Amino acid sequence: MSARLILQGPGRYRLEGAIHFGAPLPDELQAPGIEPVAGSATIALDGLEQADSVALALLIEWRRQARGRGFRLTLADVPKRIAALIRVTGVGPVFEDAP
Repeated sequence: MSARLILQGPGRYRLEGAIHFGAPLPDELQAPGIEPVAGSATIALDGLEQADSVALALLIEWRRQARGRGFRLTLADVPKRIAALIRVTGVGPVFEDAP
C-alpha cells in the first residue's frame, strides 16, 4: 500500500501505508500542506504498516517545515518501531513539543 496522509479533522491527520527504502514516496508527501489549527497540528502514525529510517527522515522534514511556518507539529499513536528509531538515533529533541 502506498503511503498517504489523510485529513481527519481540523489540524488532525493520519499517516497510512508503508514508508521505507523499498517503497516509492508519493510526491504529495514531500510537502503535504499540513494546515494547523490554533498554532498546531497532529499526525497519528498508527496507520503506518511499515516504516524505517525513511519514515523518520520524512517526519523530521515535516517538523522542520512546520517550525518554518510557525506552528507546532506533534505525533500521536507512534508505533514502537518509530519510537525505537527516534530513541536510538538521538533525534528525540526534534520531536519535543516546544515550538
